[in-house]
Amino acid sequence: MARPAALSCCLLGLIAPMAQAQAQAVVDPRMERDTVGARSRPEVETSGARMGALLVSPSFGIETDATDNVYARSDVKRGDVALALQPALAVRSQWVRHALGLSAEGAVKRYAKRKTENIETYAVKLDGRLDIGADTRLTGDIGGARRIEARGTSGDTLFGAAPIAYTVLTGGAEIEQTFARARLTLGGRYERYRYQDRELGGAVIDLSQRDFEALSGSLRAALGIGPGVSAFASLALNRNRYLAPPIGPSRNSHGFTALAGLSFGLNRLLQGEVGAGWVQQDFAAPVFPRISGLAYSAQLKWSPTRLTTVRLSGGRSFQRSPIAGIAGIQQHEAMLSAEHELLRTLILRPSLRYVVADFQVPSGAQHRQERYFTGAFGATWRLNQHVEITADYAHSLGRNSGAVEPGRSYDRNRATVSVRWRL
Repeated sequence: MARPAALSCCLLGLIAPMAQAQAQAVVDPRMERDTVGARSRPEVETSGARMGALLVSPSFGIETDATDNVYARSDVKRGDVALALQPALAVRSQWVRHALGLSAEGAVKRYAKRKTENIETYAVKLDGRLDIGADTRLTGDIGGARRIEARGTSGDTLFGAAPIAYTVLTGGAEIEQTFARARLTLGGRYERYRYQDRELGGAVIDLSQRDFEALSGSLRAALGIGPGVSAFASLALNRNRYLAPPIGPSRNSHGFTALAGLSFGLNRLLQGEVGAGWVQQDFAAPVFPRISGLAYSAQLKWSPTRLTTVRLSGGRSFQRSPIAGIAGIQQHEAMLSAEHELLRTLILRPSLRYVVADFQVPSGAQHRQERYFTGAFGATWRLNQHVEITADYAHSLGRNSGAVEPGRSYDRNRATVSVRWRL
């Protein structure tokens, strides 16, 4: 654990001069709201309904979905159309200090032909902010959700059964202290995932081997070093534990990610941050090799004009494996997207996304890798304060090497149109 200790020393060195710093404020992305996606448009924004000190904002959406490859496979390629109902509710406090919010959303989706693909999902979250002082604030949230492993992803491991469903419970807190030109953030988070059994060919498939809980903590320090630029260093620790007795070697693990880099964003032209460092994950069973190497992260927003914002994001991360006998996944992801304000209320959204997932198999086993690419184009049109129409088209493909099922390589086209009403 020499690297975490070295990073801790770097963090302390960055924090030490905070009290004496007087000149330059730390870059704060919350200051800049003049990008295409974040810009205020009062003429088409809803105000919700005020109930005392609370703002209540209900909404309801209807989405149609057409695809030429429901199962995201090459061996059994079937098309279908679907209809989804999507209610949602948000309640926010309107206090001068502190904040409290509650959000809830759900979706019921039904297919015309492939009835086994019908799904129901929901999510509920309670979050809040406590303003301890002018420069100190505490935020926290707790939530629960029921979600589905999307077809064609690494988590979609059962063909012939209904899509894999799971429930997730999350909670976390973060305290942020701002100094003259520095900011220190300390946070912690807990997550628990439980997977529901599925029936395949008349037999019940027990998915409890995928149930897990994760505990993580993070420390980040940032220091303003010039107009609109700050340097940061961060350390994130994690510990993952599978809840069911293991079949074979234990996949429990612990690790860290250390990053250092620059944040910038005093004006609209260029905002975001870039960082590089080290990622490492060790497993309880020695049969699984350590995951380690260069860690990197980038989140950039470039607005060459007030009508166009281009976003670039990417990074390397550790993901838990959904497949027994495989400890984890090294995932590299890159995304390029844009928002263009064709009209004041009509936003165009092209995007490209590429993901490489390297499965960490036991020593001597066959290497496995999955690659995913999606090219998409969408448009959002706000008709008035209450009605929004969204249309999207996406072409996606998946490729793999070392997989047991060759049919998991696929090409798919999907188009969706949705109408959402807001109070």
